[in-house]
Amino acid sequence: MTYGTLPLRQLFRLALAECRGASARLSFFILCIAIGVGAVTVINSFTLTLQNSIQNESKGLLAADIEIKSSWAMSAKDEQILRKELGPEAEFLSIKELHAMARFPDPAKPGENGSILTELKAVPTEAPYYPLYGEFEAKPGKALEVLLEDSGAVVETSFLARTHLKAGDTFDLGKSRVTIRGIVISEPDRLSRAFSIGPRLFVSLKTLDASELIQPGSRVRHKTLVRLADSSDPEIVAFNIEHKLSDKAASTRTYKDRKSNLAQSIDRIGRYLGSIAVVALLMGGIGVAMIVRVFMAQKLDSAAIMKCLGARSRTIWNIYLLQALGLGLLGSILGAAAGYGFQFLLPAKLAGLLAIEVKPEFYWEPTFRAIILGLGTTLLFCAWPLLCASRVKPLRLFRRGFDDEHQPNIGRRERIAAGFAFTAGLIALSIWQAGSVKNAAVFLAAILVAILLSMGSAFLVVRLLKKYSWTGTVSGQYGLANLHRPNNQTLPIVACLGMGVMLLLTVRLTQMDMMAMLSSNTENSPPNYFFIDIQSDQTEQFTQALDSVAPEAERSLTPLVRSKFYSANGVKAQDWKFDNPAAEEWFINREFVLTHMSDAPPPDNEIIKGKWWGKEGASTPQVSLEEDAARRLNIDVGATLTMEIQGVQIEAPVTNIRKVNWRNMRTNFYMIYSPSALEGAPLTFVATAHVPEDKEMEVQRAVVNSLPNVTALSSRDIVKTVQNITEKLSALVDFMSGFSILSGLIILSGSIASTKYRRMQESAILKILGARRFAVARILGVEYALLGLLAGMIGAGLSALLSWGVMEYLVKAPWHFYPSVTFSAIFLTAVAAAVTGIVSSLDSLNGKPGKTLREAT
Repeated sequence: MTYGTLPLRQLFRLALAECRGASARLSFFILCIAIGVGAVTVINSFTLTLQNSIQNESKGLLAADIEIKSSWAMSAKDEQILRKELGPEAEFLSIKELHAMARFPDPAKPGENGSILTELKAVPTEAPYYPLYGEFEAKPGKALEVLLEDSGAVVETSFLARTHLKAGDTFDLGKSRVTIRGIVISEPDRLSRAFSIGPRLFVSLKTLDASELIQPGSRVRHKTLVRLADSSDPEIVAFNIEHKLSDKAASTRTYKDRKSNLAQSIDRIGRYLGSIAVVALLMGGIGVAMIVRVFMAQKLDSAAIMKCLGARSRTIWNIYLLQALGLGLLGSILGAAAGYGFQFLLPAKLAGLLAIEVKPEFYWEPTFRAIILGLGTTLLFCAWPLLCASRVKPLRLFRRGFDDEHQPNIGRRERIAAGFAFTAGLIALSIWQAGSVKNAAVFLAAILVAILLSMGSAFLVVRLLKKYSWTGTVSGQYGLANLHRPNNQTLPIVACLGMGVMLLLTVRLTQMDMMAMLSSNTENSPPNYFFIDIQSDQTEQFTQALDSVAPEAERSLTPLVRSKFYSANGVKAQDWKFDNPAAEEWFINREFVLTHMSDAPPPDNEIIKGKWWGKEGASTPQVSLEEDAARRLNIDVGATLTMEIQGVQIEAPVTNIRKVNWRNMRTNFYMIYSPSALEGAPLTFVATAHVPEDKEMEVQRAVVNSLPNVTALSSRDIVKTVQNITEKLSALVDFMSGFSILSGLIILSGSIASTKYRRMQESAILKILGARRFAVARILGVEYALLGLLAGMIGAGLSALLSWGVMEYLVKAPWHFYPSVTFSAIFLTAVAAAVTGIVSSLDSLNGKPGKTLREAT
């Protein structure tokens, strides 16, 4: 078998022979590819592991074949419809979920009660039992319905830790006293614990009814879980149920929907992290191109000799291409193996976010895919240096002293063709990894802009430094000059390191801005407590309880009533025409919380169209509409809006449109009515209060002891929950961004290894001229520290720009500059580059001057 002009076997032997004496450079070649392939492998494999874990537990993750969820309990009419559609062999049960306050003896204050916010889940204790699928695990290992009998409760361990209670102890839940009978180990239909604000608490539906926690207007999530006969198709049954139930706000989904939605969410996260992995792979490709370029520059004499012996350019191309692909394959295999090992680190990064057990497994498809990506990257970035080397002229042997810089004999058409092939290959690899043309286009555009900005900034800075006259030490002057020396690799090194810093720092800066937005407010005294489900006859009692502890606390009481959208300008909800049902239908069928006001619109509500009614118009039914709601309902000032409250239609004209600042720590509404419009409606109240930090727990205790049905929610708990989520997700992104940083440092080491002999000659000459080893090390340290400093500054600048764009245009919140984090990142990058550079240059520092110069000649 022949390949080109020589047998394939001979080409392989020549390719192996060319590897001799270049182990340092080629090891960096392998490392550059291995890091990128490892990053791609770990993300693709782990994403597939998560999806398979969800698929294997799909019914258990919903605890049913079909779930029907609503803000209202299912009516008797809808229950009849459900029984008819399901058939005699199917089963269904109802559960209720809400936030509630548990009261318990306070160990710090004997004789008084403490209180804690819980996530309450009430399930039936009569057949059919919860869960319909999956397994509920508790300690002791008894059935849940047995543990919940006779006012029993099953709690999470965090409940016991925060209340200092133990199994067998009692606590109060509303007007009921319940006994702790067990501890929750796992529940099937709870994939994520990330957004839990309080510990989980299980009671029976009978206990919940006896507690009288649910009052008119209370916010409760009602779920109906359905188990179908084996012969039934859940998709068809769910479709029929959804279109026949009278409660149009009810959402119906099957376990297949649950699996699909979760898989899509995980796939999106995987693609985002996969993009960072591809960045590391592309950075490795740049390193490969640098190493191959220098390696081939030292092989030009060998190529010229082969040309004199009759070898064609194609033969030389084939030899070194086989060598590059062989090294790329070796690096890809090593990277894939390392990526499989890195999978075992990721479950710890997701601890607390997912409630399913994730066991890393080996999958051939993502591994093979990552190896192909590694080989494709090798081919893309090696092609041009190899093409240039293959065009060397035999005349070079006679002009060695005058033609160190090889000028390839490549025509304009070939250059254009090579550029087109590189671009097409890069696009193909990106589409394959990103999964769609759109995602690939966004990814490539972002990468191109980042690289152009980083390399352009580095180019400008280096040009300025070239003109700068160093007035300090000789070491500093020499190190500074090395940045723009012939054959320098300043731009690619700075681009790679800068990209890693940008990825890492952008996530950190955005996270800090998000937490600053949540934990603070521009108002002088934002509320830090919310009190929910205050009944109409309890407002005075609530005020007395608050005044007994913190009479100076600023507070507000806002009336609420829950409703459904009925019609707008005569067009009813059931007749609504949707352009995009998946994106629009939820808003029409959702639950709306209404309120009434008279004097003035609330803070952070700006009237942008129409006029507020004021006291003189409060006696006339009117409604103020938020701008996004007006857009979705396609109505304006003058339109007629009709809402349904417990079967009664409330009609009012729209007299103004508001722009709402949804980020403030206050209650905000899509619809605000004049007082007369909601006269006679079943109102409840929500209260906000700004309580001094040292009195928060006392206020909570006083209110909950006085009004057991009221739920007290601290904004501090919300902030801690969000902070926990962002910290875990940012840790995951930091883990992947580390691959990019590592790629940059490996490329720095590789570039140093590639110019090893040139640097050894320079070091030898400096030593002969009287420079000591420490002086030479100082010169190298200045050079590498400047490289790291440039990369850190450029990466920090790009991260500040990117985080500003995220906060300004996506989050629409204030952006802040964090000097300590930014300058720390710049400093650490400079230190890492300096240490890496000096360690990689030990050969140059330790070499004997005479021996080095003799070898060079």
